[in-house]
Amino acid sequence: MNITIYQINESRDENRVMFQSLAKLARFQGSTEIDSRIYDKVFSGEVPSQDLEQVYQIFNLNHPKEYRGRSLSVSDVVEILDDESGKSTFYFCDSFGFAKVDFHPEVCPALEQASGKIRVLLVEPGKVPRMIEIDETLQAMQAVVEGDIEEYMPFEDEVALICNEEGKVNGMKLNRAIYSDDGKHQMLDIIAGKFFLCYAPYDAERFQSLPDDLAQKYEKRFRNPERFIQQNGGIVAVPIKPASKEQAR
Repeated sequence: MNITIYQINESRDENRVMFQSLAKLARFQGSTEIDSRIYDKVFSGEVPSQDLEQVYQIFNLNHPKEYRGRSLSVSDVVEILDDESGKSTFYFCDSFGFAKVDFHPEVCPALEQASGKIRVLLVEPGKVPRMIEIDETLQAMQAVVEGDIEEYMPFEDEVALICNEEGKVNGMKLNRAIYSDDGKHQMLDIIAGKFFLCYAPYDAERFQSLPDDLAQKYEKRFRNPERFIQQNGGIVAVPIKPASKEQAR
């Protein structure tokens, strides 16, 4: 398929419709029409797929090397070019499937103007997890965890936990306990300070956006903030009421 992918540029997203479903557009911007002016063109080319669901899989799990956008997600627009007729059809990536929409690519900035970003699950002490978008740079990741980063992969999934490598040494507030995935729920470690979760395929050279299914799984896993107390010669994690209920979709 010959496709082009368009994604909302956060700096032009005045109505905060990034990652919002088609049904919610009217509530956020007063209209159900797609505002093409807030989109960047982040990819254009041939992909080995036969339908949009395969396109979704490719741009979530196996990004082409030249692709610099974030993983395909809700609010993105995919253009399919019919090579025979030369006509294009545009599809909005919705909460479930894709919806055909009107779109005006001529007002979108060129490919090279889009920057590489990834969506990650941010987990902060005392708060519920939330999805955020960060630049795909070491500096941006260090800013999130407030120091040098450490990659930790204790999970059965290809998910990396990125934290401050000196969080405990620097006395950062204890955040969440990490438990084994073997069904025994054994505490393996306690993470101090902010951390985030991202997708980290073993054969990939860089971190990627957390796919929706894994985002939901780990949001549920880390949903309850914890406080830690000494008990019977060990440390016990006790769920607490979060200081904030702010959650990103």
